[in-house]
Amino acid sequence: MAEPYPSTARDLIIVAEDSPPNRKILGHLIEKMGFTVRSFENGDLAWKALNGECRNAVAIVSDIMMPCMDGIEFLRLVRESQAFAELPFVLITAISENEYMEQATALNVNSYIQKPVTFQRVSAKLQELFPNKTFPRLAG
Repeated sequence: MAEPYPSTARDLIIVAEDSPPNRKILGHLIEKMGFTVRSFENGDLAWKALNGECRNAVAIVSDIMMPCMDGIEFLRLVRESQAFAELPFVLITAISENEYMEQATALNVNSYIQKPVTFQRVSAKLQELFPNKTFPRLAG
């Protein structure tokens, strides 16, 4: 089966995260993996961008708990959209958010990143989503 969103060197990933420090860290980690990142403070802003200037995004990484529009509602809109229904979607979660994880599973979320967000967790998820992409080798 063909990869619906083939990966190239500077593919765009949308990040939705309400915490400014977490948004900055997550964006930095994803950029280290060779992606371009557009970050938003909630799902509503990210959804508007996805339907506008970010229509070429290859994946979404979203926190679950956010104001205005949480990650579950954002995921629901993406899955209900004909244009983006197959777009890879990863949720950032804390252990205490099990009820949300059940809803996300029902909405076909692709994966989860457990908090705290680390380079190893982010890189592992991106490598799962894009197995044919060549990632930069980072100094250990």
